[in-house]
Amino acid sequence: MSKILLLDEATANQIAAGEVVERPVSVVKELVENSLDAGANRISVELVEGGGDCIKVVDNGSGMSAQDATLCFQRHATSKIKMAEDLNHILTLGFRGEAMPSVAAVARVTLVTRQQDEVAGTMVFVEAGEIKEVSPVGCPVGTSVEVRDLFYNTPARRKFLKTATAETSQISDLLSRIALARPDVRFELRSGARVLFFSPGTGSIKDTAASIFGAENVRSMLEVNYQGSLLSITGLISKPVLTRASRQYQNFFINGRYIRSGFISGLLSQSYQTLIPAGRFPMAVLHLQLDPAQVDVNVHPTKMEIRFANEKEVQGNVLEALSQTLSLPKAIPGFWEAMPNRKMTPPAEASVETNGRPAKAPGEQPKESPIAEITIDTAKVEAKAEIPVQSKEQLRFPLPLQHQSAKEAVTSTEPLFKPVAKATPQTVPNQAISEGSSPYQAAEDTVFPYLTPIGQIPPTYVLAYGEVGLYIIDQHAAHERVLYERYHKLLQQNARAQMLLQPITLEIPHHEAQLVIQHILDFQEIGFLLEHFGGDTFLLRGVPDRASDASANVFLDLLARLQEYPESRFNKGFVIEQLAVSMACRDAVKAKAHLGNPEIKALLEGLAHCQQPFTCPHGRPTLIQITQEELKKRFKR
Repeated sequence: MSKILLLDEATANQIAAGEVVERPVSVVKELVENSLDAGANRISVELVEGGGDCIKVVDNGSGMSAQDATLCFQRHATSKIKMAEDLNHILTLGFRGEAMPSVAAVARVTLVTRQQDEVAGTMVFVEAGEIKEVSPVGCPVGTSVEVRDLFYNTPARRKFLKTATAETSQISDLLSRIALARPDVRFELRSGARVLFFSPGTGSIKDTAASIFGAENVRSMLEVNYQGSLLSITGLISKPVLTRASRQYQNFFINGRYIRSGFISGLLSQSYQTLIPAGRFPMAVLHLQLDPAQVDVNVHPTKMEIRFANEKEVQGNVLEALSQTLSLPKAIPGFWEAMPNRKMTPPAEASVETNGRPAKAPGEQPKESPIAEITIDTAKVEAKAEIPVQSKEQLRFPLPLQHQSAKEAVTSTEPLFKPVAKATPQTVPNQAISEGSSPYQAAEDTVFPYLTPIGQIPPTYVLAYGEVGLYIIDQHAAHERVLYERYHKLLQQNARAQMLLQPITLEIPHHEAQLVIQHILDFQEIGFLLEHFGGDTFLLRGVPDRASDASANVFLDLLARLQEYPESRFNKGFVIEQLAVSMACRDAVKAKAHLGNPEIKALLEGLAHCQQPFTCPHGRPTLIQITQEELKKRFKR
């Protein structure tokens, strides 16, 4: 007896549906793409219970004849291709002929359609893949597809659906990306009687982007318009001043098809690598147009992944397009004014030797204060590094004076680095110390080495030596660790909000707005006071004490970080951790900032008091060690 059996049609259809229809957002994707292929310029999506109970997609496209209305539910029935060779020249979004039969196999589907030259339309009702009814009906030109009781006949799959809010958020995110692909089409998303999202359909990519990201963000974006040897690129990319904490705001389209591409995302990061800090990502809406024969869109059933026939040439074209757009005359003017806490003109150049302070008169004695503040000259740094740096206020290091006691250093305002008591003879290693330098005593519960600062290796690293060898410290990573532990402790002990003099209006994409609404009380517990102003607009009225500078950016960064994690991890401790990381990353001294000996000493002392001083909050090492033995080997001793 043969062990191989032919599956019945119902089972085969359900298996095929499993590749195409994973959740309600998969249904919306397939139906909306069919509407676009039909030439529609107005598409409406209505949801009930996040699409689990009902999804209705209505368009004003070309419609179908009565014969095609029934044929579209047959597997591999398509009007997009006729033979295998057509797969090399695909310009439509759909072409497999699997969308409608796959959806109908796991739901109850009602299709109503009419063509322009027909008096009456056609209604087709399909249940579990079987056509139950076909009849004439009055209806406007176009097509309406209503999908009810998704996965009703596969309960094992239905139980894996998420909450209605989560499913709606996924659909909103997808529809916003499709709208960016087709700015000439007006899209509308409804849930019950509420309009959750709509795009203007004016044909302008800026208008569509403004409806999704907000008009203020679009003003800080640059237009891309490039014609290369292999492809053309149009769209928008953000100026270096506008970044996010994740790649979620990067949208890529090939011949009008939204795709996920780590390859293009990597090229985007490569283009910005000297313009934005590590761990930050630009926003982008990039449309690539090229010969369909040069790209394979038939890699995956959902058609979200692609392959290029000539990847190396594509890489060269994309990098050239981004390089031209990000050229300094276009991207950098106005940068200073756009930075948080900047004035309209840069501060006056200060003396190099005094690190931004007025030079003292000959013979004048320095004035001691409980906490001396060393300020980095940001104007000088920009001239040297030719990259944007943070404001003076953000580059200020409180320096504990060498001869003061810890008690004298305590003030009402907690310094950035706590001073430590002078090390006892028993704890200080017996080693020669150069005049004017001093070792640092680590916290009692850490094993941080005693280090003596030497100087800086421009533009990124600090040198120090200890008993066992030479140390190289990443100044940005080290400062991030110091600030992270301080902010984390302060937020845990005191999460009170600081009211803003004037509320800040935030326009948040719908899929993120749902997260804010659901956890608005949780945000309040950590100091963010938000008021829902209607739709996807919120008023930010209060922020945590340490986040008052660039408060809107801090909150948006936190929101972007939370989007990358499952909702089950959303608790106060986790949010505080992510907020502390975001604030530390924002305030830490940048890699190309010049540090003098006082700043280096303060930085090392702060690092010595950290609970985990050897990595930054992102997991990168803060310092590396070159032992005496390794130095001897290098010098052949």
